[in-house]
Amino acid sequence: MSSLSSLAEQKADQASQYSAFGGFSVRQAKQDIEDLLGRIGQLGFFDQYTKHDVSHINAMLEKLDWLIPDDTKERLTSADWLLIVLSAYFHDLGMLVTKEEYERRQESGFEKFRADVLLTDDADGRDYEARLAVLGDEDRERFLYQEFVRENHALRVKNWILGDDSPAAGICTAVMSEVQRILQPLDPVFRDDLAQVCESHHLEDLYDTSIYPVQQYYGSDPQESANVQYAAVLLRTIDLLHITRDRAPSIAFRVLNPSDPISQVEWAKQMAVRAVKPVWGLDNEGNRNETAPRDTIGIHAKFTDGDGFFGLTSYLRYAADQLRKSHDWIQRSNIANGLNYQFPWKYIDKSRIEAKGFLTQPFQFSLDQTKVLDLLTGHTLYNDSNVVLRELMQNSIDAVRLQHDNKSRSNGKVFVKWDSSSRTLEVRDNGTGMTQAIIENNLLKAGSSRYQDAEFRKKYPTFNPISRFGIGVLSTFMVADEVEIVTCHPDETEARQMSLRSVHGEYLVRTLNKTEIDKHLFPHGTSVRLKIRPSADVGDVLKIAQKWIVLPECEVAVEADSGKPIRVGYDSVGSALRAAISHFGADFRERLEKSKIRIVEKELDGLSIAYAVRWNEYFNEWVFLPFPGPVREADTLAGTCVGGIRVEGYPPGFRRAYGVWALANAWGPHAPRTNVARSAIDSTPEFARVVEQIYSAYCDHIREEVEELQSVRSHSLTWATGEAAIISGIFSDRDSVPISSPSLRQSLGKLPLFLLEQGGTRRHASADDLLQFEALRMTESTVMEHIEYLLRELPGGSRASVMKVLDGTDDQREESEPVICTRLGRDKHVDEFFLSAWQIAEMKANKSARRCDIRWIKRGDRSLWSSVDLQSAGLERLGSDQDRYGISRSQLVHIPIDSITVNGFTNREIGVRVGSELYLIPGHPWASMVDTMKEAPDWQGPEDERIVALSWMISAVMPSLRDFSRILPPLGDTLEELRIRTRRFEISHLFDFDAFAAATASSELEFFDTRRWQRWGGQVWG
Repeated sequence: MSSLSSLAEQKADQASQYSAFGGFSVRQAKQDIEDLLGRIGQLGFFDQYTKHDVSHINAMLEKLDWLIPDDTKERLTSADWLLIVLSAYFHDLGMLVTKEEYERRQESGFEKFRADVLLTDDADGRDYEARLAVLGDEDRERFLYQEFVRENHALRVKNWILGDDSPAAGICTAVMSEVQRILQPLDPVFRDDLAQVCESHHLEDLYDTSIYPVQQYYGSDPQESANVQYAAVLLRTIDLLHITRDRAPSIAFRVLNPSDPISQVEWAKQMAVRAVKPVWGLDNEGNRNETAPRDTIGIHAKFTDGDGFFGLTSYLRYAADQLRKSHDWIQRSNIANGLNYQFPWKYIDKSRIEAKGFLTQPFQFSLDQTKVLDLLTGHTLYNDSNVVLRELMQNSIDAVRLQHDNKSRSNGKVFVKWDSSSRTLEVRDNGTGMTQAIIENNLLKAGSSRYQDAEFRKKYPTFNPISRFGIGVLSTFMVADEVEIVTCHPDETEARQMSLRSVHGEYLVRTLNKTEIDKHLFPHGTSVRLKIRPSADVGDVLKIAQKWIVLPECEVAVEADSGKPIRVGYDSVGSALRAAISHFGADFRERLEKSKIRIVEKELDGLSIAYAVRWNEYFNEWVFLPFPGPVREADTLAGTCVGGIRVEGYPPGFRRAYGVWALANAWGPHAPRTNVARSAIDSTPEFARVVEQIYSAYCDHIREEVEELQSVRSHSLTWATGEAAIISGIFSDRDSVPISSPSLRQSLGKLPLFLLEQGGTRRHASADDLLQFEALRMTESTVMEHIEYLLRELPGGSRASVMKVLDGTDDQREESEPVICTRLGRDKHVDEFFLSAWQIAEMKANKSARRCDIRWIKRGDRSLWSSVDLQSAGLERLGSDQDRYGISRSQLVHIPIDSITVNGFTNREIGVRVGSELYLIPGHPWASMVDTMKEAPDWQGPEDERIVALSWMISAVMPSLRDFSRILPPLGDTLEELRIRTRRFEISHLFDFDAFAAATASSELEFFDTRRWQRWGGQVWG
């Protein structure tokens, strides 16, 4: 049978004399809990952790001998001692994992914890996952479940004591039943309090005496009552302070120092802490005296490695903060309830921590507070004084949203008043108001946002604030030297007023009777009133508010110079966009009223987006309304909002004032974050997701239009598919710069931009759809081009059906591979999609039929042609070259670098035009130059700078690339001019120019092009 070695256990054992605890044996409970704790680590969970067995319990309870002052020991009841001892016994039992529990882990909250806490879709989650890459699958799974249990072990114990078999923290019915058996003799209310105290050592709510009552009765005898808060504080303290060499603490890893895990490992390895003892108090003369009051705990340790030293000191900063909080909580409860439970400990003395081989004095960064505050309130952070109003308004909106929740739209109010004669600006709200603690810990502490505090986030897990950095009030000093704040909070008996005169000053808080304050601030609310400096330019307050505040989710009104208050903000992105377009000009307003312009609004996961489309009466379709370019009011006409506040003024998804006229708002827990000045959205996975959603919404419209053109407006498949390319053309405009080209390309890759025909059946396909085929056929032919024009006007027709009518004009063979009917060379972005994935493998020319048949195969890892991308070869400089007519020579000729099958070309023809691209066919004397390049040991394949430079040179001498109607200079003059340019662009070393010139002069420079047989403006090609 286990011994009761500590004073606390001996005192607790006396509780069995009272009816509330009759029949309960502390000694038997210790024996039972010792058996259970001994199983921790048996299945490989926490086997490498520090001890959580009965030795840990004994060491913790022994510290109570000096932690509890003698006067308070006499005051503690049997119920107090029993609650303290049993909480020490049970508090770490949650680390016990059974085999059955692990096998049923998928039925618990494990998967959600893994996704939402550990392997999150952000930088922290990705870093964490990378650290796990060294583990095998089974070890990784076991480790992740161990983290789940560790995070929830206090809650698990609480649930087991309460008999709650909820699967959220793991399914461990067998252990729960055993705990229930051990505690069965105890009063149910006592068991409830024990459960709460056991959980409390991982919580931050010990201040709340409604959860931890200071005078809880379990029976009528005074010895059957307990101070639950005091027991919880003692449990937290003895757990925090058990850091001697036999054990490191059971505290969540992230609390210690997540940026320096090596420190934690080394600390645990070295086991350097010898003792944790109280430091003698000081008498009136400043001398140490054993009988003087004590408030400091000393740590005795010696390190030979710096990492372990850093790990311990990092932890002790946290422990010291907890000590101070615990002291304050007990003091507050004593005053409020007329009690005298003493918890004197406020400080940790680290002077006895040695680091051998290091200087005894630790060093750290220090901040020049004056200069830092100057930086924060100057133009280093904010480069526009107008943001002062935005910061104050968004603080008010957050407070309103928090106070009124889903009734914010009807009950929440934010009021802005500007008086230019007195130069006073006031922002008032009926939000939560501020307590004294919030004023001290958040308002006056730069960088400490109340909404990011762990305690707040636990209490309001679904609240997503606009404000995030905790520096908004500092912005007021950009424009004002006098700031008055009045705030009223329901939890405070009095309101509070602060008058701030300088960012560097000290401030007094004045208490006010709540009857003295503005009625709009009662029973809760805050007013911030600024006296604007004469040198500061506030600007048009109404326009500033309208610029930033788009979807406030509450009533926001602005009054300027005693005028009529004007409502600011809208209920939806659609109504906001409609108002912006209507205000832009009478023509737009009239077209909106006549439904010639329509607003399309979509609600996605965490994103609301509205975009404008205009009706094209000739083509019977809704096309995107282009943003009107770089206009002065651009930042109020479109943009992307986060939490209803505009951050960027460009059309959503674009980096310039071009593109689709639209407005978007990201909201909820996965909304992207902004930079400190809220001038831009941070480039994070959350923002990447929003951008993808924006592009997806635009492309959904294009797909819907294609479907309606066929099903509702009776157009042919050919017509509808062709319009998909036209409507999407706004994204390829040279002025429309997307935020993410890969994301836009991914969305466009799903659009029906291409026409396919096989076996007489015609259908549209996306670039992604085409990839299901191994090869595609295509015909460059004037006949086929005219057939496509005809099919555009014939719903339900196909090439095969038309060819039957035109029997004899072409062969009727059945193609075994799909035929792509979309003609290249019409839409740049369509060409780019196709050519990036497909390459020509076969070409067959028929000059008499003015036709070229082409077979395409997927690019894969084998390229048959040289690259035509100057940048990929490091030759961007060649893109600036122009001919004598000012036409760029950046379009290059494709040169074959692998086997290509060609038939039907004459001796004069050296290549073929497909769409707008030129392809050189094998057999030209230039081919020997290519062979020489490929034989070089440093050959880099299609992006080799030599082959790309050769492609550029061929393009420079090809007349067919330009206008055939122009009189061209003699070839010799062209070559000599090219020789000079190769030297200027520093590429002459890449090839033998004389060999190139000889090859150029050896044959005609003619390309097969079906458009040679078409007349353009009276001119004949060729």
